[in-house]
Amino acid sequence: MDDPTIDALHGVHIATNDVLTGYKTMLERAGPEIQPIIAELTPIHGKHAAALEARLSALGDGGKLDSALCRTTNTGAVTMRDWIAGLDEGSLDAVERGESALQGIYKDARDDFSAANDPETATLLDRQYHEASQKIETLAAR
Repeated sequence: MDDPTIDALHGVHIATNDVLTGYKTMLERAGPEIQPIIAELTPIHGKHAAALEARLSALGDGGKLDSALCRTTNTGAVTMRDWIAGLDEGSLDAVERGESALQGIYKDARDDFSAANDPETATLLDRQYHEASQKIETLAAR
C-alpha cells in the first residue's frame, strides 16, 4: 500500500542526500571561489537529511537506503564536471540549479499529501524548505 506521506518524504530524502553527496565531493575539489558556499550549504543539507530519516523512521519506514541509491550517480557527475571544467566560480550555476531543483521537490512533496493528516511532516518540510531558501538568498546576495 502506498503512503503519500512516506513517498513524499522518500523523494525529498533522496534528493537531499543527492545534493549533500555532491557537495561533499565538491568540497574536496572546489576552488577558493566556490568552497565557502559549498561549506555553508553542506551542514544544512546534512541536518535536513538526518531529520528526514528520523521522520521516516518514526513513520515506520527507514530512509537509510535513500542515501545509497543516489551516491554513485552524483559523485560521478561532480567528478566528471571536475575533470572537464574544474570546480570554480563557473560551478555556481550548477549549485544554483541543484538548489532550485531541490526546492521544487520540497514543494511537490508538500503538495503530495494532506497536511491535515500529518501536520508534523508538513511542519518539517515547510521548515526545511524555508531554512534552505533563506540560506540560498543570503548566498545569492553576496
